[in-house]
Amino acid sequence: MQKIHVKLQTKITILVIIIVFLSIATATLFTSRWYLNNIKLEVEKNVLNTAQLLARTPIVIERLQNPTGVNKLQPFVIEVLKSTKDIDIIVVADMNGIRHAHPVEERLGFRVVGGDDNDVLEFGKSYTSYATGTLGSQVRSFTPVYDSDGKQLGYALVGVLTTTMDLAQSQIMRTVWLAAFFGLVLGSAGAFFLARSIKKVLLGQEPEDIAKMYLEKEGILETIHEGIIAIDENRKITLINSSALDMLGIENADTLGRQIDDVVPNSRLRYVLETGIPEYDKEQIVNGAVIITNRVPIYDGEKLVGALATFKDKTDVINLAEELTGVRQLVDGLRANTHEFMNKLHVILGLIELNELQEAKKYIVNVDSIQSQIINMIIGRIKEPKVAGLLIGKLSRAKELGIEMIVDNDTYLAKMRDEIMSNRMLTIIGNLLENAMDALNSKNSDNKTIHIMIREEDDEIKITVRDNGLGIDEGDLNSIFNRGYSTKEGNRGLGLTLIKENLDTIGGMINVQSVKGRFTEFDVTIPKEVLDDKPTNS
Repeated sequence: MQKIHVKLQTKITILVIIIVFLSIATATLFTSRWYLNNIKLEVEKNVLNTAQLLARTPIVIERLQNPTGVNKLQPFVIEVLKSTKDIDIIVVADMNGIRHAHPVEERLGFRVVGGDDNDVLEFGKSYTSYATGTLGSQVRSFTPVYDSDGKQLGYALVGVLTTTMDLAQSQIMRTVWLAAFFGLVLGSAGAFFLARSIKKVLLGQEPEDIAKMYLEKEGILETIHEGIIAIDENRKITLINSSALDMLGIENADTLGRQIDDVVPNSRLRYVLETGIPEYDKEQIVNGAVIITNRVPIYDGEKLVGALATFKDKTDVINLAEELTGVRQLVDGLRANTHEFMNKLHVILGLIELNELQEAKKYIVNVDSIQSQIINMIIGRIKEPKVAGLLIGKLSRAKELGIEMIVDNDTYLAKMRDEIMSNRMLTIIGNLLENAMDALNSKNSDNKTIHIMIREEDDEIKITVRDNGLGIDEGDLNSIFNRGYSTKEGNRGLGLTLIKENLDTIGGMINVQSVKGRFTEFDVTIPKEVLDDKPTNS
């Protein structure tokens, strides 16, 4: 037998309608009973109060004291009945139960019917009873009538026909049930719109689809190698996968619902949440791990509702990072060095073919001397092999471009123990020199100079690169470190951004001075304490 599939919207609508119906039915039942009982009590109270008031009326007392005189009481009673909508019956009787006033004049002089006037005649009680009189079933109250000496003269009877009370009750019940009906209609409409709203929030998905998507999402989150953390608008963690826990060295997996600052103290997700500005390919040290991270705001329509970070351990992408930053600088330098040596080999080959062996010998000795001087100078001052190789390559590259590159006599850099820090130095120095060469290439002059100084002091390393290029507009000085900023065409403008990001990560600083048409100088300061800091890899 095939199982009938009922949509979520239909289920919610039916369930809410049933709940509304039961609630309204219960409320209506109790309300109607309360109203019916209240009407009964009000009628009883009204007839008793009217009877007591009538018993003290002088015209009633006078008639019972002088029953044989002109009956002025009957017209008075008829007038009262006409002016009172809530009273159907008024009867005044003497101690024998004989009527002296009645709604029907023909029944005067006859005994009151119903058999319920004994207590008022024998004991002088005031009370209310239900009985059937000459006019039909009634609710009526009896009150004794006394003269000024306290002698009972008879009684006053005030009543309401039960048909009148039933009519009032039916009107109340009609109003109550009409209100209940409209309540049910409104509740049903509310159930429909509520179900549709819930379906909209769930993006039209059925529970089975949501469960399937949840399992798929969990599977994806646990299989990808990138770390993922998401927070809501209150900065509470709503999503974190096992890769993120491993990379950040978080042992307590119970992180959902906790504040992001409590779990990752220096997370920048809070900044993204506050500003709505995404951050891409940022390097950060979090809980001792070096990560490359992207952070983006999460929007529901136009409302900012959270932020998401994806990241990867720097050690997993170290080779790629070297290729895109430091190693590329070395390769460029070595390529320039190769070009220079190829040119020199071509000169030697030409001299040999011309049989100018002595000239060839002198040229070789001269080239060897100059090259040895350059290499010895660099190696003597720069003990870090990668940086030394970079400078040698850049010297050759500068020579190719017709640029005089001067290494300051005070330059000195010790060998570094940390591989990552060595790569950072390649990125910083290589991009500073490349930036200077690009600036000089745009200059129409034979006087092109780059001056570089690397000085290691007690607590910091200082790097200065100065060129006599075209300079930078004063209005652009605050923008040159922004990703993508460049005055050149093509996919350029990353060099200074890479420098700034590396310095921000290790707590370094960079200052720039420039005079348009004269020079540009970059001054970098790196605290030496970071040279001994080796990130912990999770």
